[in-house]
Amino acid sequence: MTAPNSNAAQPSLDFESASAEAESFEALFAQLEAIAAQLEGGSLTLEQSIALYERGMELAQRCQALLADVEQRIEVLRQRANGGPDPR
Repeated sequence: MTAPNSNAAQPSLDFESASAEAESFEALFAQLEAIAAQLEGGSLTLEQSIALYERGMELAQRCQALLADVEQRIEVLRQRANGGPDPR
C-alpha cells in the first residue's frame, strides 16, 4: 500500500448530475458506497468532505424511501398470499 500522492487528481464530486429520482436502488447505493470510499480515503478538503457527506445523506434518504416502498409492496403480496384483505 502506498501513501496518498498529494499531486494526484482529486476524486470526482459530480454525483449531483445524476437524478436520484430516476435511478434504481442499486445505482443509488453504488453512489453511496463510492462516496463512503472517498470520505474514508482522507484526501479530500473539509469543504469537499462536507459536500460529499450532504450528498451521501440525500442518497441514503432516497434509498430508505425506496426500501420502505418495497417493504410495503412485499407486505401487500404476503397478505394476498395468506388470503387477507388488500391493504390498499
